[in-house]
Amino acid sequence: MSQIINAPVTVAPLEALQLQMIANGTTTSSGSNYDFDLGDDSVFQVNLQSGSSITLDASAPHKLNLAAGLYQINLAQWLQTTNNIYGLSDTSLQVSTDPNFTITDVLYDRTHFWFGNGSSPNAAVIQDNNHSFTFNTTTSTTLYFRIRNTNAASSTFFVRGSATDALTTLDVVRLGDALS
Repeated sequence: MSQIINAPVTVAPLEALQLQMIANGTTTSSGSNYDFDLGDDSVFQVNLQSGSSITLDASAPHKLNLAAGLYQINLAQWLQTTNNIYGLSDTSLQVSTDPNFTITDVLYDRTHFWFGNGSSPNAAVIQDNNHSFTFNTTTSTTLYFRIRNTNAASSTFFVRGSATDALTTLDVVRLGDALS
């Protein structure tokens, strides 16, 4: 006769963080970097937070702190120039464990757009990009998010936020323990 053993099934509560950008980011010069102020509650609002594996640091607002684990990260960001531009618009989004971005070891996404004939302003750049990626860390770590736009017209740019519309959002969900 065989013996049947029913092991109890336990499910850990879901851990997640959802941020919405409620104010525009700092207006930044063409060719310069904008580091996302995730922990600044005048710029990003926490819409949902559960668990203790995903935290922000108000005293160092560029940090997204993660405990060891496997994460699904979704970033929807609206970048806009303050003036019409012409020629090349070169945008890069970087996510790194290095606060100085000497390495970009999590995500590097780059987009080139060409506007007009290169001599007269034709359009304001509006990029509404969505990024989704998984991130595995076997130790506690911090992620940093940075965006840069260089354009031929030298127009400043900003990441757009809104208190009423979810234009720029960051969603982080812990899927489970770290994979080795």
